[in-house]
Formats: sequence, structure tokens, C-alpha cells
Amino acid sequence: MEIFLLRHAETESNRAGSFSSGCEDTLTQFGHWQAQAIVGGLMELGIKAILCSPYSRALNTIEPFAQAASLPVVVHPCLAEGQLILDNSVSHEEPVYAPHASGYLYPAKNEQAGAFLRRVMQAQEVIFSQSASKILVVTHGHMIRELLNRFLALPTKTRFPHDNCGLSHVSVGEVNTISFLNRAMCSNKAVHRRP
Repeated sequence: MEIFLLRHAETESNRAGSFSSGCEDTLTQFGHWQAQAIVGGLMELGIKAILCSPYSRALNTIEPFAQAASLPVVVHPCLAEGQLILDNSVSHEEPVYAPHASGYLYPAKNEQAGAFLRRVMQAQEVIFSQSASKILVVTHGHMIRELLNRFLALPTKTRFPHDNCGLSHVSVGEVNTISFLNRAMCSNKAVHRRP
């Protein structure tokens, strides 16, 4: 199985330098440009399925590619953003989801770290339950970081960096491997100038 983890495009909070943002954070004009700019590269990957966070910044990031590839976007609330957790000592607790005006379920606003870690486990189960051989997962920096730590079964937390529209490739097999794709093309510090 080939898993491609895509962080959403630039948001207003990202541009302001915030470390994390709420569920209502929207894409900037540059973020919309990034969403268009990654379409060609994603088309070359042979993606067969798209899983996505319910947050609009993730959905708006993947919409241009999904349309170009004629692929449905399957939304899972477990893929929503969560907290930065730097150790493995947090106890897991069941997450709570609530209906949102968007029509999707969102994690509770006051979610505890243990519930977020349980969502990460749910996300891994959802990803591994897919029958497609190449899956694109559109989510958020903290979720990607936790998923990579789980995929690699690392003994201590590693803080994998993810720029906006950063793409990580995970090959799942006897040995799981990770590679980082398009690190500079769409980053906030890209060699390319903002449009």
C-alpha cells in the first residue's frame, strides 16, 4: 500500500505565524494558488482514493485535484486537526464528535490529548481498511506527525516538519518507509514567488 499524506494549503493562521488554528481557519489567496499548483504533481502519482479531514481548509485544498482526477473525496472526522503531543505517556480516551454547520462531524472543541491520540488510531484503521493501492490522505500537521510516528512505531516522538501542501509518501510493507515529496514547490518559503 502506498499512502500519500498531504497537509492543507496556507491558511490565514499560517500566514500570521500561528502554530495551530481552529476548525474555521480558511485558505489565503496563496493557499488557493497552492491547491491549484499541486494538481499536476498529484496526477502523476496514480492516486486511487482520497480521504480527507472535514475542515474546509483541507477540503478546499484537495477540491481542484479531486475534480481533475474525477475522484470522490471521502471525509472522516478522525482526520481533523488535533493537539501537539510530545510524549507517549498520554492515556487514550474515546473522542467525541459533534455535528457542524458544514454537514460533517467535527471533534469536540475542548478535546483532550488522549481523545486526539485515539483519533489518530482511528485514522490509521481507516487508512489501512482501504482497498485502493494508492491513497491520498488530506489532513493537518499534527495529525500527519502522529500518523508518521505510528506508521514507523517509533519509541520516542519525532517532530516531522510539514509545510503547507507538503506531501509525505509512506510505503507500507514488511518495513514501512517514508519519503518527503515536493518540499519546496508550494512551501511558504518556496523558491517560487507568491502569485
